Amino acid sequence: MHACCRGTEAASVKQILKNVCKNVQCSFESSVQAKSCTTDPEAVRSGDVFFALPNKDTDLEESVGLAIHRKCCAVVADRPVAGAETVPFYIIPNVFDGYAAFCHAVFDSPARSLKMVGITGTSGKTTTSYLISGMLAENGCQVGLISSLGVFDGETFYTPNIRDWTPEHLAAELAKMTGNGCTHAVIEVSSKMLTEGMLSGIQFDAVCLTNIRRDHIDYHQSVEQYRRSKLGIFKYAKKKALAVCNADDRITEAVVPLINHPLLTVGIRNAAEISASLIERFPNEQTFFVNAGTEAVPLCTKIIGDEHIYNCLTAVALGIGFGLNLRTIARGIERVESVPGRMERLTCGQEFNVFLDSARTADSLSAVLKTVRDITPGRLVCVFGAAAEHDSEKRPQFGKIMESAADTVILTSADDALDTGTAAAICDIGRGFASGNGVQVMPDRAEAIAAALSEAQEGDSVLIFGKGETEQLENIRGSVSFCDRHFTRQWLYENQPCPV
Repeated sequence: MHACCRGTEAASVKQILKNVCKNVQCSFESSVQAKSCTTDPEAVRSGDVFFALPNKDTDLEESVGLAIHRKCCAVVADRPVAGAETVPFYIIPNVFDGYAAFCHAVFDSPARSLKMVGITGTSGKTTTSYLISGMLAENGCQVGLISSLGVFDGETFYTPNIRDWTPEHLAAELAKMTGNGCTHAVIEVSSKMLTEGMLSGIQFDAVCLTNIRRDHIDYHQSVEQYRRSKLGIFKYAKKKALAVCNADDRITEAVVPLINHPLLTVGIRNAAEISASLIERFPNEQTFFVNAGTEAVPLCTKIIGDEHIYNCLTAVALGIGFGLNLRTIARGIERVESVPGRMERLTCGQEFNVFLDSARTADSLSAVLKTVRDITPGRLVCVFGAAAEHDSEKRPQFGKIMESAADTVILTSADDALDTGTAAAICDIGRGFASGNGVQVMPDRAEAIAAALSEAQEGDSVLIFGKGETEQLENIRGSVSFCDRHFTRQWLYENQPCPV
C-alpha cells in the first residue's frame, strides 16, 4: 500500500499524530512542518513524511533507510529503527491511523466542512447510501457519495476502483466535494477501511449499522475480528453523533447497550423506534407502512424484498434524526427506483421476471431467494456465480439454500473466467446439494445466463447472482468485454418472439 498526497498547507506532524494517539514518542522536540507524505520508500521526495506501514513482506530497517536516503523530513513507525537518528522519528501504535489523519490534514481537513454520514454492515450498505443520498437531495442538500458502485463529487459520477484506495484518495474526494459546494457526504464504510484506519481524520455526524453477519473471514481471520472491525466505526463518530441500528439483527441488537450515542433502532419483527409493515408486494414494486412514533406514512418502492425495507427504515431513521419531516423522507426514498445489482429488475418485454443481485452471504442469498420465490407463480431458475474469494466454509451452505428455494440452479464462474480457485468454489457449492436434481454446471458465464433465459417461460423468474457492479468484465474467450446486465438485455431483445 502506498500513496503520496501533495497538499498546499504545511501541517505539524506531531500535532496531527497527537490527535489520533495520546502517546507519541519523538526523537526530536522541535516540531516538524510538512505538506506531503508517502508510504512507499521509493516514492519519497525531499520534504516528505515517510509513514512506515507494518508489512510482513517488507524489511522496516531497509525501508526507513531508503526513505532517509531520499531526504524525507520525518519518519513515523510503530517501533524504533537503528540508524534512523538523522531525522525526526515518531513512534505511534497505529501507523495506519497516523497516515490517514495526515492525508486529511494536508487537504485542509475537508470532512470538517461536511455533515458526514457513515454506513457499515455486512449487507445493505450500498443501497442504503443511495437512499440516504436521495432523501437528503430531496430536502435540498448538496450531497456527495462514496460507495462500492462509484463516487459522486457533487458534479460528476465516476467509477474508480475504491478497493485499492488509500486515505489520500478518500481525503482528495472529500476535498472535491467541498469545492463543488456539497453540504453532506455519505460514505459506504467497509470493514477493510476500518481495519486499515482509513477514516482517521474524519468524524461522522451519523453512523448507520445495517447488520453484522459472517463475511470476509479470509481477510479478518475470524468472525470475532470481523465483528470488531464493524463496530470500530464508532471510533470515528462525534460524541453526539446519531447512531442507527437494526433491532432485528441478532448481533447488532446485542451491541446496542454498548453504543454511547443518541440511538434510533429500526425493525420489522422486534420492537423499534422506526418500524414497518408490508401491505403488498409485486415483481415490480412493493408498498409498506412506516411507523415513527405517532406518525405513519406509506412507502412504495420499485426495489422489492424485506432487505430493502430494512434499508429504507435506516434511511428514514437518519432523516428523522437530521430533522427532516416524514413526507420529505418518503419522497426522497421513492425517487431511488433502482440500484445496480441490488434486486435489480430487468424488463425488456419478456413474459418472465429477471433479477440481478450481488448477494454474497448466506443470509442475503436466502432473503433474496425467498422474496423472488414468493412473487413467482411459475418456476424459479437461479444462476449463481461461484467466486474464488467467497469464504470456503460457507460455500456448501449456498448450495443448500439454493436447492431449497429454486427449481433449477446453474453454477458458473463469477466473472466468466474459470480458474483453479473458481473450479474449487463450484465443487464446494455443489457439495451443499442433497441431490444433483435440477443442478447444472456451466463454467462459461454467458452460456449459463443464456441457458437460464432460454428455459424461462411466462410466470417464471430468473435470478442471476454475480458481482452486481457496473464495470465490464473480461471474457474467457478473449478480450471481449462481458457484463451481466448488457449481455442479458441484449439476449432478451434478440430472442423475444416477434409480435404478430
